[in-house]
Amino acid sequence: MKITIAPDSFKGSLSARELGEAMKEGVLNAAPEAFVKVLPMGDGGEGTLEVIEGLIEKKVKVKVRGPLPDQRVETSFAILSYQGKETAFIECARSTGLTLVPKNKRDPYLLNSYGLGEQIRAALKSGFNDLIISLGGSATTDGGTGMLQALGYRFFDQEDNLLTSEENILNQITQMDTANVLKELEDCRITVLCDVKNPFYGENGAAYIYGPQKGADMNQIADLDSGLKGLASLVMNTKKIDLQSLKGAGAAGGLGGALAGIMNAELKSGFTVIAELLRLEDEIRTSDFVLTGEGNLDAQSMQGKVPVSVAEYASKYHVPAIALAGGIELRDHYHPLEAVFSIQSSPCSMEEAIENTYENTKFTTAQIISLLQINES
Repeated sequence: MKITIAPDSFKGSLSARELGEAMKEGVLNAAPEAFVKVLPMGDGGEGTLEVIEGLIEKKVKVKVRGPLPDQRVETSFAILSYQGKETAFIECARSTGLTLVPKNKRDPYLLNSYGLGEQIRAALKSGFNDLIISLGGSATTDGGTGMLQALGYRFFDQEDNLLTSEENILNQITQMDTANVLKELEDCRITVLCDVKNPFYGENGAAYIYGPQKGADMNQIADLDSGLKGLASLVMNTKKIDLQSLKGAGAAGGLGGALAGIMNAELKSGFTVIAELLRLEDEIRTSDFVLTGEGNLDAQSMQGKVPVSVAEYASKYHVPAIALAGGIELRDHYHPLEAVFSIQSSPCSMEEAIENTYENTKFTTAQIISLLQINES
């Protein structure tokens, strides 16, 4: 019996890799003879580099600015092979991530994406023309202007003053100048991992949907949204590109729009690219069962989150896919998953649930495999 295990993380408790190992232990406890393949998965968000760790040929360290003006962080970009080309893989969260900003310093008017631009610049200056950028986990809502400044784009206010790169300048911009843009950008190919479809601005845009979790209050959200709308208008007038029409432009505080609309990057499903890198489909094709999971299975999970995306691959080859989760809000509809199981066996506090995630996952997986073996016999 071959079982492929392809989970997302249980945020706040186990990484995708740790969850996969817990599932593997459970499988082997119930079926010692089983062949188990663990492929930790993700959708291009925070932790993506850990998911693809086994594919990384080397890492290049670089010091960049963090989301805060006076913050410096030591990070890296990874080198791997993608579609036959040596590619630099950059995780946005490592330079502009929300986890880098203490809760009491999450001022959306100060936080910007300059550090991501420095990561991109470092990769290009190191000779890499092919880049993959994962966008999840950002702290910023600056429309990507900080990133653009690090790459040579210049912005001016209504009095023709050059705007600083020390803060979020979104609401001050009236002009954009591209004369000093990094030359290496002309010949590079950038793939952006993005699994959200939010527009650049508006009630479903970057500020209104993601601003609250980044520390913005309602007045600030309205202000940021106005700034995003103004930037989109400027780009339309100068480059004839409609940022608002790009699906995913609102990802990571507008970074999706800046990368795709201004820098001509290609937005792709993060899950699809990661699955391609890990050859998930090849493993599923030869499996008897597939196990997946995430922290909470709810209606949002059905919109292309990891467990459902894994199950869609499995369904293609008529391989049953089963999901584990800490909590399950789905009751009637969870196709293409064959079944869903909560790892909780009794009422407990959130702290207890998190503390026991590994053991509970292992136990629940063993019970599932025992049931499957009864059916097989």
